[in-house]
Amino acid sequence: MITSNFVIKQSSMKTLLAVVAVIFGIMVSCKSTDKNSLGPQGSFEVQSVKRDSVADKGMTLNFNAENGQINGKGVCNSYSSTYVVSGNNIKFSPSMSTKMMCPEGTTLEYNFFQALLKASSYNLKRGRLTLFDTNEEVLLTASEN
Repeated sequence: MITSNFVIKQSSMKTLLAVVAVIFGIMVSCKSTDKNSLGPQGSFEVQSVKRDSVADKGMTLNFNAENGQINGKGVCNSYSSTYVVSGNNIKFSPSMSTKMMCPEGTTLEYNFFQALLKASSYNLKRGRLTLFDTNEEVLLTASEN
């Protein structure tokens, strides 16, 4: 009787392992391979913030879609942040940045960080990234490097 009980438990365990393996296989195969589902990827040079041209300021956005991190350079300071993408929606966390004196770019840099915080959606076409606020007004444009 003990032997038959052991055989039944061993058989149930094999069945359970097979079911878990099938579920795991389904989950892995359902993972999206569409690179666009990860959101923007790679490096971009900021062209405008709100309506101000900043193309000559060397401001950058470096997206790492695999871990949801962004970093780059504002007018004077380096920064980093995290972001989350869902479809064409995007949300940035507050940026951490160096605190270098920046008299010529204080307002531009402030507007840049505010644009990231206010961004709620994005469009990426032909190497041009556009961030929009909740009213679909353009906050920032950038060109892919």
